[in-house]
Amino acid sequence: MKDKLKGLVIGITIGSMLTGVTAYAAGNNTIVRAVVKKVTLYIDGKKTTSTNALIYNGTTYIPARSVSNSIAKQVSLQGNNLYIGKQPKTKITEEHAFELVYNKIKKEADKLSLNFMLQGIENNSFVIRVFEDHDDYIVTYGFYYVNQSTGKISKMDIITGEIKEL
Repeated sequence: MKDKLKGLVIGITIGSMLTGVTAYAAGNNTIVRAVVKKVTLYIDGKKTTSTNALIYNGTTYIPARSVSNSIAKQVSLQGNNLYIGKQPKTKITEEHAFELVYNKIKKEADKLSLNFMLQGIENNSFVIRVFEDHDDYIVTYGFYYVNQSTGKISKMDIITGEIKEL
């Protein structure tokens, strides 16, 4: 019996150490102690998903993406505004898309005298090909995707074809 109690106390202690989180807020040098806990989300009594929650001062914080996915709504953060469901109508123009990509890679673009051209439009994104134009050949620097609604830029890995947000 004593061994079981000892094991329980050790287990609780280790579990508390593993799930306890200390966060350091850079702005005002405040140390925050919180607990990370796996929770299951239920929407209208129906189990939808599980996610990690942060519990701090009696309040449970869960990722907005988990909630939006559970209710089949789109989520986006634009500036200091979080949108779940209906998204604001922001339309990035082709010209603005070129500017966004140029500003993202300005140092390399200027150093290598890179050129930009619209390759096409895929999944609500402008696809911009960036390349070096030499007399005898062309070297592709990369393919960039600019979301027409949000202006977010992603780059395609030319070798794997994987698209990653920058």
